[in-house]
Amino acid sequence: MERTPLFKNKAHPQLDNFVTTLSKGRYFKKFSHKLLKNILRRGTLVKLKADEHLIHQGDESPPEMYILLKGSLAVLANSKFILRLELPGDIAGELSILNPGPRSAEVIAETDTEIIAFTQEVFAVDEQSETVPVFYLMFTHILAEKLRITTAQSLVRKNNRVISPEKTRIALIDQNTVDRLIVRGVLNSEWTEAETTEFDNPTAFIDDSLKHDFDLFIIDPNFAAQDKGKEDLLKPLFNAMQLKGAPIIVISKLCQDVLRRQELIQMGANELLAKPFSVFDFKHSISKSKIMYYQQRELDMIEQDADTDRLTGLANRRRLDQFLDALQTVYPDNKQPFSLVISDVDNFKHYNDTHGHQMGDVVLAGVASIFSKTVRKGDLAARFGGEEFVMILPNCTKTNAVQVAEKLRKAIETEEFPYQDQQPTGNLTVTLGVATFPQDANNIDELLKKADQCLYVGKESGRNIVIAVE
Repeated sequence: MERTPLFKNKAHPQLDNFVTTLSKGRYFKKFSHKLLKNILRRGTLVKLKADEHLIHQGDESPPEMYILLKGSLAVLANSKFILRLELPGDIAGELSILNPGPRSAEVIAETDTEIIAFTQEVFAVDEQSETVPVFYLMFTHILAEKLRITTAQSLVRKNNRVISPEKTRIALIDQNTVDRLIVRGVLNSEWTEAETTEFDNPTAFIDDSLKHDFDLFIIDPNFAAQDKGKEDLLKPLFNAMQLKGAPIIVISKLCQDVLRRQELIQMGANELLAKPFSVFDFKHSISKSKIMYYQQRELDMIEQDADTDRLTGLANRRRLDQFLDALQTVYPDNKQPFSLVISDVDNFKHYNDTHGHQMGDVVLAGVASIFSKTVRKGDLAARFGGEEFVMILPNCTKTNAVQVAEKLRKAIETEEFPYQDQQPTGNLTVTLGVATFPQDANNIDELLKKADQCLYVGKESGRNIVIAVE
């Protein structure tokens, strides 16, 4: 590890480059170049080689906060991968500034990496002073922004989870017939209400993964070591599991190797057991997973109830606003566009006035049901207000969003609603407007406005149509 204090050399040849790099980072956009340059002068440039530790778990050295310049850092706790820092301006070690003591996690350079380190002293506030240093203000700004981003990321991930109180499903992916038999025996005795689906090869699971929502994965990825031709399946396999948002237990000979364990944890494994495994240890893992599963499901059900429109069963406006804000917040990191489809039931006032509000509610519930059936994993369908509905489509281009909207339009057009023949057009239909972020708007208010303008154009064009921003 190479450390170079920046304050000892005011004309450091790379200082201006550091300022330019960090000013583009999500935490430092509001700082002027002059102020950021003066801040960096108080830091120390640290260069790390690949696989070199920046922080050891349990380390009691003086606390420091680190700002990433280039490279990649992996954060692990108890050998479990927590997150990866790879964007210039990412922060590590800030919790040690708040709570000095043994480090609760380890930080490892995954590639050759450069960071700037700041000691705890630069953030200190004199209790007798009537002012606070700029470092303290920077620190509080970073913490607030990091909390906002982390909350948004959590909200987007949670939307991938489907709460299904009717049945608990476990996926068992293992090529070894005997090991699958042992695992199934433990599951049958320890988690009797769960339904286990077995896959004897990874390809079968990847092909079948979209058909089911699983609440727990038990997997042996040893196929990658046994058959070099299948190594490329490892990443898509873990990606397919992570899309479900459920815990992953790895039981494999691979867990005997330290580097393999780190790789599996970084891919998303939550717990590791080495083969040959103890049935007692596996029972303990299942018991622990079962308790955590039911606790989390109860919390999810309470939260979902608070975020649900009672009439339609779709997300309410509060949940819609939170999800849109979260997608906009995480966009600088994942660069994934998202689309918004807004719809309005055509001539709904006429239907309400003619048949009464109770029948109007029946129509709204029927339209909402079609939205629920059409929504993809990770999408959000919500009641926007009155007879307006919105669907949010993460990682979705405008072309695909228009296809989803057209599918909705046709499904509602062909649905049999009570008294639909008495509508002015002879049928009950919807008009839909489509807009995509950031292609059509750089903020949520503008995105909603653009989609709503398309909806208005559709109404003026005769209704029962999908209109997207040109």
